[in-house]
Amino acid sequence: MKRTITTGLAGLLCAAQLLLPLTGCSRQAPREKTVIKILYTNNFKQVEELVETAYADIDLQAELSLYPSEQLRRLDRGVGPDLVIAAQPDSNLVKKHLLDISDTKASAAYDGTIMNAWKTDGKTYLIPLPGVYSGYVINETLFEQAGLPLPANNTELVAALSELKEKGLGVGEDGVGFSIMSDYNTAVGLFYVGNMVPDFLGTVEGVKWLADFKNRQASFAGTWEQSFALSDALIEAGVMDPADTAHQRNIVLCKKRLSSGTLAAAFGDSALYYECIAGNQQAVREGSAEAYTYRMLPLFSDKGNEPWFLFSPSALMGINNSISEEKQNACKRILELLSTPEGQEALIADLGGGKSCLTDYQQQEEMIPRGIEGYVESGYIYNVLFPSKTVEYLGGYVRNILAGKCRVEEALQAIDRFYYEGTDESSYDFSVIGRVNQDLLLENFNVRQRETELGNFVADCVAEASGAPIAVVNGGGIRASFYEGVVYGGDIAAVCPYDNQIIVLEIKGQTLWEMLENGVSTCTEEFPGGRFLQVSGMEYAFDSGRPAGSRLVSAAMPDGTALDPNASYRVAVTDYMAGSKTYAEGNGDGYAMLNYYDDDAPKGNVTLVKETGLTYRDALAQYFERHQDAAVERKLEGRITDLAQAS
Repeated sequence: MKRTITTGLAGLLCAAQLLLPLTGCSRQAPREKTVIKILYTNNFKQVEELVETAYADIDLQAELSLYPSEQLRRLDRGVGPDLVIAAQPDSNLVKKHLLDISDTKASAAYDGTIMNAWKTDGKTYLIPLPGVYSGYVINETLFEQAGLPLPANNTELVAALSELKEKGLGVGEDGVGFSIMSDYNTAVGLFYVGNMVPDFLGTVEGVKWLADFKNRQASFAGTWEQSFALSDALIEAGVMDPADTAHQRNIVLCKKRLSSGTLAAAFGDSALYYECIAGNQQAVREGSAEAYTYRMLPLFSDKGNEPWFLFSPSALMGINNSISEEKQNACKRILELLSTPEGQEALIADLGGGKSCLTDYQQQEEMIPRGIEGYVESGYIYNVLFPSKTVEYLGGYVRNILAGKCRVEEALQAIDRFYYEGTDESSYDFSVIGRVNQDLLLENFNVRQRETELGNFVADCVAEASGAPIAVVNGGGIRASFYEGVVYGGDIAAVCPYDNQIIVLEIKGQTLWEMLENGVSTCTEEFPGGRFLQVSGMEYAFDSGRPAGSRLVSAAMPDGTALDPNASYRVAVTDYMAGSKTYAEGNGDGYAMLNYYDDDAPKGNVTLVKETGLTYRDALAQYFERHQDAAVERKLEGRITDLAQAS
């Protein structure tokens, strides 16, 4: 009987197939997927897999970017990502760019205290990503080797780091034993917030101050001057370098140096803790370091109060309100998926750790670093819930203070003005300085890997401003895009934010070859080095598939004349490349062959022609001023060729 039924069904199916062409029926084409884009520092591979497995109609794409300001500029130009991620979003950004998601399941899935802190006008626009604990990440083994007990207050912390330095433990060639994980202004600001917790923010007085501040009835000025006491003591003791935190030199690579034993401690988060463990295990396998153990220490009191750890969401995620309804609905579904245990696990995997802010989420104990467990149980975990972007602004002004650009009192007053009035002297410059006829894009680290229209434009501006026939621009000094249309003063500050000075050197062709070889030495697919050179007045070819140090294949002038090793060339570079910030700890990006300024390193075969006193930013401004009647247009010209990509 079973066989008869099966045969009958097969006959009916065959008949149906024969009839399909006659009735006009045909197989439907697959529905085109809805593309949802994210711009962030992580690639979200686990999240992408989870989303695309759960929703066959969604294509989630993440673009890597180290520059948070670029996201806001894209949103302002109407080309922003669909899912918006911000570490410290302010209310103006939220209301202007984000969709109200109060009616979604995601809005009710998280800890109420955290959600209430980020509501705007009583509405929910953001969900918190898994958060991180912040405190001191220390190389515990170094303290044991020095016979030092773990510090219990700030005075002991400074003394212990000083003694470690005297013993030659936990310091690099720069003599630094302590640093702040300072890639972003928010991270720097958190260090100074943390310094205020045990003796102020964690007290009744501090709780009242923060409540009053949120209601615009209190101020930083006159209260927060004390937050600089610890950093002042660390700098005075010679264990912390203010120039790296101020971004006047390369920032200390905390993960790398903690992993290798050349840094004793750093203010950082639980993600850094796990990165150090993994980094040290890798270094041990390679035979470049001994095995170390790590732990986290809390923020200390100087008045006998209990120490605290900090906790805050690593970032918050919302939906771009200018995208289509179809995309908005897809984004809502993604947020709801991420607001489940499975979604949180994917996020934690991509973020390298973290504690979920979901209500009743069963946290994995192994994701809580050594040293924090007791504080979680006792409740001495301070939730950083400052309004708007005040923590980020605090960090930005700390950099200015450490660079000697302003006094503490002036910085705190400026933060108050920003919060109370929404503006301050560092607000975006909307003066019109020119136009561009096309997007000159920074995306997926392109200026660090290949010729780009943006790189060609900046290099041409440097050549014109310096008067040099050849100009090179390190890709790491280009930090944002120009978008078609009006160019504002604030745009050039975003594109080229650093203060390195343009100089002109006369160098031999062989030295020029070595410079270009160094530039392509860190050209990789993911997180390429910033030393890659965009050029004007010459062209070169390299093969990224070859080993670093032997990648450069050819170099020539624009007319095709090959580079002459014995000839002299005038080239515009930066004083940074020429050793003005020394070459210690990776400063100068390895351009030691251009050394003119660093007396502690061998001098390069170079002659200084002139110091222009100009930055990349100044060169851009001068170009727009000189060419007011012509909108900028640039195209690819074959200035740079990667043979590995061309084949």
